[in-house]
Amino acid sequence: MNIQDLKRILVSFADNASDVEITKGKLTAIIRGDIISADVLIKDGELYIKEDENELKALIWISIRIAQLEILADRIKEYIRPIGDFINPTGLLLDDIDTDPSEIEKPTSNVINCLQEKLSRKIPGTTDVIYLTSDAGEGKTTIINHLASTQANLFKKKEINWLLVPIPLGGRPFLRFDDIVIASLVNRLRFRSFYYESFIELVKLGLIVPAFDGFEEMFMENSSGEALSATGQLMSKLESNGNILIAARKAYFDYKSFSSQARLFDTIGSNSVSFSKISIDRWSKDQFIEYAFSRNVEDAETIYEIVSERLGANHPLLTRPVLVNRLLDVVPSTSELQKITSVFESSSEYFPNFVDAIITREADTKWIDTSGEPFKPLLTVEQHYDLLGIISEEMWFNSTDSLSLNIIDLLADLYSESQQFNVRTSRQVKERLRQHALLIKSDQNLNHLKFDHEEFQQFFLGIAFFNALKKDDISNFKNLMRKGLIFNPTVDTIIVRCKQQKIEIKDVVRILNIIQLNEGPTSFVKENCGNLILKILSSENSNGIILDNYSFPSNSLVGVNLDQLSFTNSYFQITAISASVIKNCIFDSCTFDGIEIDSDHVEIKNVVIKNSEIFSVQNRTTDLSFYDPLHIEKELTEIGFIFPDIEDVQEQIDQVTQESVIDDDLEIVQKILRRFIRGSHLNDNVFKIRLGNKATYFIEKLLPVLLNSGIIEEVEYIGSGQKRRFKLAMAFDKINQALKESKGGFENFVNIIKQMNS
Repeated sequence: MNIQDLKRILVSFADNASDVEITKGKLTAIIRGDIISADVLIKDGELYIKEDENELKALIWISIRIAQLEILADRIKEYIRPIGDFINPTGLLLDDIDTDPSEIEKPTSNVINCLQEKLSRKIPGTTDVIYLTSDAGEGKTTIINHLASTQANLFKKKEINWLLVPIPLGGRPFLRFDDIVIASLVNRLRFRSFYYESFIELVKLGLIVPAFDGFEEMFMENSSGEALSATGQLMSKLESNGNILIAARKAYFDYKSFSSQARLFDTIGSNSVSFSKISIDRWSKDQFIEYAFSRNVEDAETIYEIVSERLGANHPLLTRPVLVNRLLDVVPSTSELQKITSVFESSSEYFPNFVDAIITREADTKWIDTSGEPFKPLLTVEQHYDLLGIISEEMWFNSTDSLSLNIIDLLADLYSESQQFNVRTSRQVKERLRQHALLIKSDQNLNHLKFDHEEFQQFFLGIAFFNALKKDDISNFKNLMRKGLIFNPTVDTIIVRCKQQKIEIKDVVRILNIIQLNEGPTSFVKENCGNLILKILSSENSNGIILDNYSFPSNSLVGVNLDQLSFTNSYFQITAISASVIKNCIFDSCTFDGIEIDSDHVEIKNVVIKNSEIFSVQNRTTDLSFYDPLHIEKELTEIGFIFPDIEDVQEQIDQVTQESVIDDDLEIVQKILRRFIRGSHLNDNVFKIRLGNKATYFIEKLLPVLLNSGIIEEVEYIGSGQKRRFKLAMAFDKINQALKESKGGFENFVNIIKQMNS
């Protein structure tokens, strides 16, 4: 840190730049109304601040005196309390590519220690982004809060010099990062000591590590790109400094599409950013029993064995912490197991059955009207569903994951009035709703309630959707669809309820056809209808059903089982075809942004694609992308698709196969370009390890061409040993476009790039 850095940092805390002055070794500043006067000293090349006879290194002085991080640590300890029964999970570490060019995930027996180690490291001249990934309900938020509390305690003991600050995104529509950060600091932690610019400076100094909790895969494939642009802009502001933790279900670099990658990569600019990932393992038997013992459940092993015997040891009820927690609420001993016998009836529909067990327990044992004899339930089980569905619907319409107690009370009153309850019952419903087993106080605002987990909120949103569908209330159903992209648990709930109440598939298809018909191409209604209808028709005979002018979300063809279904004039976002069975179907005049194929996990039989446009195919096995029609048709024909538009298909496929064997250069270059997805700057040892015996050929023959054509640029290597370091010299989006137009040829690719740069 030099004098200019010190002044820039202090200005970020001040109301005006003129409030900070450093001249001739004297510092004067007005920060938060406090007048600061100190001497600036340089000792052994380091900056020191001497104030009131106390002399501290500039970094420590900023941390304590200016940023007041000791107060922030106290706030974290107060408002993010440690979890007494916390179970430290195991996981897998995919380290940054310079540290481990093999890109092989390695097991870690202690996720918390692994995170502490990776977040404590400082990579010179690089922003280090660590992803914490798992499916919903597997502990990402709990781990972040536990680590934040642990770090705050260590900071107060002066054992470390940085704090982890959780910043929940909360499922809200994406806001600017400055709004999110300041809202978290002020509303959740009651901390008002600095501005967003100050926050950025503290991250650059390594004094704060932000933990953004709630990034979802929809931000990568489904959104307009606003969230990714904001992420890239944040990394750009950090100017190749600091660490960031991002909790999500999937790391951005796990998306194989170059066009998807470009949306984030091109906003980072020339800054150096490195990416790594820690994946959380699901719980094992030992962790289940350890957690149960911490809750004083003595029959833990017996409960585990009974559930495991009926559902399997890998069932989510035994492996997902949020569900284990609820399981032990409902079944604290083996004698209570009969309460969840419905859960064992269908492994595939365990979640709605499990929720039903919780609701039934609430209705039969807690929500009891004791005002008269005999005692009786206040609400039926179905009324519980409806009431919680109304709450989730209100959250959905207001784009929030919590509601104030006043709104909760109002919704209870409105529901009681609609059911014509008497005054005594209405009052009890309002009182009990605040203590419902599935509602808890919000972390953001103690005067708000939210669902115990996002999956419960999404489940009951499905109930609200289904109630509108069942009543044939097309207007309300369309309004729900219009608000945003609905979640997979919401879709699953709608489907399960349709089956349970024997709603005719043709009636659902009729309604979806009606409401999406006149919607624009960017409408949420269109995409939501596409998502819902594919899952409804999965495993059903769709003979005679034509889906015309639909829009389907990303990965809409993953895990489907479709038979005798016709698609016409429809649009598919980038989708993988994996764990899918598609038979006797027709895609006519459709558009595909991209298809990712996994030939080992699909069954395609008698599926025709005609008059359609497919922009790219990515083969997961070979890690190669194809953009020209003949290569695309070759790849899809090999897994079973039929293209009747082409005459003499096999002859053309043979020709493409022969041409692709001759030109291996583009395959090698594609593999190298994909490595830059893991880190914006790479050392040459990455090329050597990833290419093996082809590395020498690449470095001697192809690398000079990439350098001369302006695709890759060599930068200064800073570190021990003799290595070369490289970065991409042009936007990923342009590289992606050149690959599309190259027709599988390396020379074509290079010539197109040269034309773009001329």
